[in-house]
Formats: sequence, C-alpha cells, structure tokens
Amino acid sequence: MGIAPLGPSNKGNFEMKGPSRLRLGRIGIATALAVVIGALVPSLSASISATAATDGQMVYPASGNIQSKVGDGCRGNYRAHEGIDISAAGGTPILAAYSGVIKSRTVNSGYGNYTDVEHPGGYVTRYAHMASPGIYAPGTRVERGQQIGIVGNTGNSPAYHLHFEVRRNGAVYTGINDGFVCLTNVARGGTIPLTFPGLRTESGPPIPPADFTGDGRSDLLLVAGNGDLRLRAGTGSGGFQAPTTLVSGWAGDRRHLTRADLNGDGRGDVLAARTDGVLEFSAGNGAGGVAAPVGIGAGWYDMLHVTSGADYTGDGKQDVVGVSPGGVLVIYPGNGAGGLGGTPKTVGGGWHGFHFLVGGDFNNDGWGDLMAMSDNGTLYFYPRVSGGASPPVVVGSGWLEFTAATGGADYDGDGRADLLVRTAAGELFFYPGNGDGGFGARRLVSADWADHLAIE
Repeated sequence: MGIAPLGPSNKGNFEMKGPSRLRLGRIGIATALAVVIGALVPSLSASISATAATDGQMVYPASGNIQSKVGDGCRGNYRAHEGIDISAAGGTPILAAYSGVIKSRTVNSGYGNYTDVEHPGGYVTRYAHMASPGIYAPGTRVERGQQIGIVGNTGNSPAYHLHFEVRRNGAVYTGINDGFVCLTNVARGGTIPLTFPGLRTESGPPIPPADFTGDGRSDLLLVAGNGDLRLRAGTGSGGFQAPTTLVSGWAGDRRHLTRADLNGDGRGDVLAARTDGVLEFSAGNGAGGVAAPVGIGAGWYDMLHVTSGADYTGDGKQDVVGVSPGGVLVIYPGNGAGGLGGTPKTVGGGWHGFHFLVGGDFNNDGWGDLMAMSDNGTLYFYPRVSGGASPPVVVGSGWLEFTAATGGADYDGDGRADLLVRTAAGELFFYPGNGDGGFGARRLVSADWADHLAIE
C-alpha cells in the first residue's frame, strides 16, 4: 500500500562516557544468557490470550536498588540521565511495565541491547542494557507483568542493571521520578505509586467524538447528491442540524469517505481514496472546516471497505482498517501525526461478504472493534479485531433494508459508541450503544437523508 515501516529508534543514552574495555566479555555473557531464555464469517488470526491492563498503573519492571533517576545521581549530584537505573542480578527477569506493543528490539553502543514498548496515551517505555535485545519481535502485543527480557550489562554500563526509561509523545517523561525513591529497593511486578496522565483507566478511554466543530459533540459528514462534502453538526442528543458545505464537488474523483482523528488532536479528520489510488488525509480545524488534503498512502481506491475511528493496535493512536478486493482485512497503524506508519497487520480473509463495515470501540474496552453487516442481513459484532481471540457475535438480523451505515462515535453523550443507519426512503435511524457490543431500541432521527450519496 505504499506505507513505509518505521525503523527502530537510534537515540542514545550513555550510562558512562567513553568506551568500555569489558564490552567483548559482556557480549559473551549476553549470548550465554540468551541461550538460557531461549467464508461468511471471516477467520481471525490467533494472539496472546492474556487480559490487557486498563487501570492506568505501571509496575516495577525489575527488582533491585534505585541507583539513579532522571537528572539525579541519587547521591545529591546532578546527572545527565534520562531514566531510572535499577541495580539487579544478571539473568533476572525484566517485565513489561504496562500492556502495549513491542515497538523496537535492537542494540546500540549506548543503551546496549534494548526493547521499546509502546503504550496508550503516547507513552513508550524503554528497557536497556539487557542481556539480549529482548524476547519478542516488533509488533508483538505484550501485557503488563509479562517477561520481555533479562537483566544484562551491555552497552555503556558499569554493572549489571536495568535502565528503565519512559517517554511521552517523544519527550522524556520526567514525572517518572516521583514513583521512585533513591537508594531504596523495589520488587518487580509491584505497582509504581504514580498516576500517568492519559494512560487508560478501568473502563477504557472515552469514546472519541466525531467532533468537527469543537463543541465536544459528534457530527456527521455526508456526500450530497451533487457531490459536495457537507457537515451536519450534532446536537449532543442523537440529532443533527442543517448541513453546511465543506468542499464543493468533492466526490468527483473520490470514494471511501472515512472519519478519523488520525493526528490525535481531538478534532475530526477526513480520509478518502482518490481514483489514482492515493489515500488522502484532511485535518479538521475544529471550527467546522478541514485543511487541504495530503496523500498518505497508495492503492486504496479499489478497497472494498475503509474504516477508522478507533485504536486497533493498542498504542493509543487511531488506525485505519482496509479490506482488499480479495476480501483480506488489514490494519494500518496510525502514527499519531496524520499519517500511517509501522507494519500493516493482516487480520484474516473472507471479508468480501459484507456490504457495510463500521469501526469503533463498541464495548468500551479501549480496543477497536467492527460492526459488519453481511449480505444476508445479519449484523455481526467483532470485538478487538486485532487480537482475533473472540469469535463474532450476532447482534441482529434483517439489516438488508439499509442503504448506508456509520457509527463508532458517541452521538448522544452517554459515553458509548452508537450506530446510524439509513433506509432507501431516506429515514435515518439512531441505535444507541449499550457499551457491550449491542444496541438499544432504535429511534427515527429524521427522514431527509435520501439525497445523500454517503454518510460518515
């Protein structure tokens, strides 16, 4: 699709200045330690069955004594240091501090062997000076408390220990200092006494509004009969105001109108595929308008379905889901800056048997789900599509009467993802989500939607 994978980080954080004469010996030790650790209803690939952490609490990744903190040598002296040093015996386990996805597993002269794990809320944790670069390959989902490596003494390191670093939105998160006390001991797996802003809570993150006007209410995009891209602002109670035009003649060379928040600013953005295959991203300005489109991928026009509106990879960023002409569903990770990055994940085949696919977090667990309307009129709920651990759930039948469908946003302000469907007669019905993958009784919004080529 023309999406270049992101490479591993190359930022260094030297524990000591100058080369280490013990490096070759340490590499030998690291090698030894590494040896020790050694159809209608589409299919979904298997994954880790452990339960994801959603309470926003990190745990200590290793046992040992706190020897250094961010900018603090722990002996009353300043130190140009970007993480927490936990002294530990070589070969002891290193745990993931929180659930997330392995972002990189590599080595350099400063950190030695290290692994990065990406978490919700823009957080990345780094585990450095490991005996080997880590157990799991990039893209692997790991859960809080799961072993991801062993303590080593690689890179510029004076002794066996773990360098534990936290970054948020690319910057060193200095607040981590408040969860550690110099020269005290910690036990791996214990809860770090610290609140991490934006890290998920028990009920999962709030359902993101499809907000294009900046009032916190979910709005609707539509393509009018003359091809104009229009906006109908939401009332916050499941209704919508009269349309305003965003772009005239928009649909002349575009399809797959898709709502997203691909740059993570809380404002609704627009995705669409041009006839030349380019996937366009138009950032919302939060005042009822959108910026000029920029291309972020290729090969999208012939897709059977394109949807977004949720985090499907567990890194706190919205992603894009596409179904190829052959019926293969693939997740394209968002980079949080209005583009796509990382390695696309193939979920499974057999997705050509649906006429509508709607993305969102329909069970409030923080993970992207899908509502899929089959060609026989059955509505299926696919929870946590990226995991593939749960089979689809039949939500209802008789859905063939609808000529358009969208949702995954909270249109009535109750914190649950809802669904909107239109009949051939132009009636728009609102199905309130129950937060568990189902819906309450439908109600008629209005009957003036017949002229719309698409709603989103």
